[in-house]
Amino acid sequence: MASEQMVADFLELVHLVRRLTHPVQRGEITPEQYWLLRRLGREGPLSVGELASRIGIAQSSATTACQRLERIGLVTRERQKGDERVVLVALTEEGRARLDAWSERRHAAALRMLATLSPGERSEFGLLLRRVLLRAQEMDEKGDR
Repeated sequence: MASEQMVADFLELVHLVRRLTHPVQRGEITPEQYWLLRRLGREGPLSVGELASRIGIAQSSATTACQRLERIGLVTRERQKGDERVVLVALTEEGRARLDAWSERRHAAALRMLATLSPGERSEFGLLLRRVLLRAQEMDEKGDR
């Protein structure tokens, strides 16, 4: 297979996985809400200002997104007693469950795609994919973008 076609196929696969599994692509949530939830899932409770800064959006946009997430039960917002200007945002159990479900959906879709390969093909593909992934990680560490 020519390199150009392989690159095109690889990028198409990435696109299809996102379209099939990503909550923003499926219209379940806005991009800002998704990134806020992901950040809270990784770092734990943060102030609205910290969230906005970490994902690169205006604080007013973060406030609006957090209010909507709170209305649907995915986060809680709590004013801090020491400084009432600060609002701490945390994932709810439902928010954590939603993040986990999105991850499981992506994993299940990948398993269904790989099921088309024979055991030998999966083994070979796994080795090749691991080499490509290691190279991508090296490029990322070196800032080779």
